[in-house]
Amino acid sequence: MDEKLFRKVEHALEEPGRLESMRSAFRSVLDKQTRNAGRIPDLEERRERLREVRASCAGDAALLERAVAGLEANRFRVLRAADAAGAVRLVLEEMGDEKLLVKSKTNLAREIGLSGALAEAGIEVVDTDIGDRVLQLAGEQAVHPTGPCAHLSRYDIAAILREKLGIEVEADPSAIIEAVVADLVPHIASTRVGLTGVNAICAAEGAVLMVHNEGNLDLVSQRPGKLIMLAGIEKVYPCIEDAVSMAKLETYYATGQPVTSFMRVIGGPSKTADIEKELYYGVHGPRELTLILVDNGRSALMADEGFREALFCIGCGACLLECPVYDVVGPVYGSPGHLGGPGVCATPIPGSGRRM
Repeated sequence: MDEKLFRKVEHALEEPGRLESMRSAFRSVLDKQTRNAGRIPDLEERRERLREVRASCAGDAALLERAVAGLEANRFRVLRAADAAGAVRLVLEEMGDEKLLVKSKTNLAREIGLSGALAEAGIEVVDTDIGDRVLQLAGEQAVHPTGPCAHLSRYDIAAILREKLGIEVEADPSAIIEAVVADLVPHIASTRVGLTGVNAICAAEGAVLMVHNEGNLDLVSQRPGKLIMLAGIEKVYPCIEDAVSMAKLETYYATGQPVTSFMRVIGGPSKTADIEKELYYGVHGPRELTLILVDNGRSALMADEGFREALFCIGCGACLLECPVYDVVGPVYGSPGHLGGPGVCATPIPGSGRRM
């Protein structure tokens, strides 16, 4: 075993109570899944259909090219990155002279080490997801793709905010949310560029779909200058109907809820047909939409029958909720941007730049 990894595992085993808040949060999600399963009567049929779709789409080069053509026809600027370094370089180029970037949740950004690389280039990155912002302030690692600070109690979070923001805040969830939002508003209002992840690319429509609960993605995606989107090349779906069905399952398995609060579909820059029924672009929101498609070892996964199934993952994090290894050592198990078993699957792929 790698010595550095061994020390991480040893440290996790020495402090088993450190992850008790995570275990409690995970149990609550499983309980909500049990309570709400009846609200999705066709749950099993949806699961089977989703697996069929993922199996047919992962590695379908023709479908990917069809999606790119549709996106470009809808005025997206589509760029491609072979690896993590290439993806970071493209984001830096898209930033131009801008020195502030607000971003919503994107595990792909974690995978490629984006925030650290931008900081080294003199660009301030502000996470707008509540959990991600708390972790950013604390300098800690996420423990779940959709519940990044599940290992922190309300008391832990309040202490972090008091220390890092220099404010008084009670260990009350509502007070914590209010404090984090108050910290974020000036950053969001003063930047021209936003960055988001993508849950699905809809090939037939030439559009992207994003799922969120907090409303921050809407604010980030409406910055007036530019919206930069990051997506792995495996995120392509045949059509918007398949993408929405996936989003419903992703929400249920990530949070236990039958529906997300918000679902945003972007099919191009803002436009109006209110003048002589002709389309004119540039109303509200960003004038430029840039989608960066990231490979970073995914092509190698697609070509390997033993690993290809790893790309069926929709990022819900349900596998972590009942994983016996993860329950003991937490985020030590996995790789950047891919926690638990999926991260282990991605680790040995040549050229991915990933390390468990």
